[in-house]
Amino acid sequence: MVSKQKIRQKLARADFTDDVMFGLVMSQLEICRKFLKAVLPQHDFTKLKIVDQSHLKTDYLSKAGRLDIHCTDAYGNQFDIELQMTNEHNVAQRSKYYHALMANHMLTAGEEYQALKATYVIFLCPASFTDADQAITHYEIVSRQGNHLNDGTHTLILNASGNWAGVSDELKGIFQLLLRQPASFGKLGPQIMDKIDEIKHSKIGGRKYMELTGAFWQDAREAGIKIGERRGKKAGIKEGRKEGRKEGRKQGRREGTDETIIKLIPDLVALTNDRQAVINILMKKMNLNQAQAESYYKRAMEREKRD
Repeated sequence: MVSKQKIRQKLARADFTDDVMFGLVMSQLEICRKFLKAVLPQHDFTKLKIVDQSHLKTDYLSKAGRLDIHCTDAYGNQFDIELQMTNEHNVAQRSKYYHALMANHMLTAGEEYQALKATYVIFLCPASFTDADQAITHYEIVSRQGNHLNDGTHTLILNASGNWAGVSDELKGIFQLLLRQPASFGKLGPQIMDKIDEIKHSKIGGRKYMELTGAFWQDAREAGIKIGERRGKKAGIKEGRKEGRKEGRKQGRREGTDETIIKLIPDLVALTNDRQAVINILMKKMNLNQAQAESYYKRAMEREKRD
């Protein structure tokens, strides 16, 4: 796990685009309400609830096991707000999974499908991760003949680098934050900046940030190992031999751990901005030798360039 000193340094540099800070800020009910109202002005968010996600499956390496911000309105419609700072070329697939994750918990045994409410997945992106270049793109399921299915599934992609024509000042302020600029438009952006500053200088806010960041690192490592074991077990069973199962588990564990380390290195780089410091952390925390740590670092940086 990353040391407290490193997490404190990360906290000092954290802005709206930091995953943990984003979650702390957007889980503030009034800020979340104002944001949703800016994105979907025709909706009534007078009664809004931030949903506890303890009932949802958490799986870091699945890339979509936990929603960034999950909330519901007075009518039962559900909203997922996702910070997406890097283009992993899977926004459509992530959206599909998030919708399924929300819908899966809407019905109890015996309930009719008509009881399903609308689900909204909202991505906040610094650039266009699709073919669209608009600042706001709203997707629904529509037939090739132009008929709407009206299944209540909505995906909105907010592109801070898109055309701001017709965009409200409130969203322009959010876009500025996504571009790591001070918010000068509207009231919500400056309010978020004030909240971030409050969290940084509050003992409670700082402690919460450190707890969540530390838990993230531990969960990521454990999730990688578990997923690797499952993959290995499946491969071993397919071989149909006891030795195959045993070797499959070992291989899967190695693959899962490899993937975890590679995914965590960019965060370490952001934390330290020092290649050798990252190498040293990998050696100490992941029990790697110098050559192994350097190999992981090289693979992670090559992946970053491709993405």
